[in-house]
Amino acid sequence: SNVPIKVDGVKDFTFEELAVATKDFSDSSLIGQGGYGKVYRGTLADGSVVAIKRAQEGSLQGEREFLTEIALLSRLHHRNLVSLVGYCDEEGEQ
Repeated sequence: SNVPIKVDGVKDFTFEELAVATKDFSDSSLIGQGGYGKVYRGTLADGSVVAIKRAQEGSLQGEREFLTEIALLSRLHHRNLVSLVGYCDEEGEQ
């Protein structure tokens, strides 16, 4: 990304951290799939269990939409929704 994202309370993960958390995005970690990509179950280095959405190559979600989603989800809090813990925007990955 050419546009740095800084959102209070949201971690900027490296692609490597997310790959390790999902066992290299293995099929055994896959928990769902949508129009923009797949969702994996992951365990972060601190032991937190998280859902990790990985945009698929060629998805219609561009840089602007990605930035908007991060900004919106960082402010959205509801008891029936999961919280945004962090994001990754490196190595052509979102």
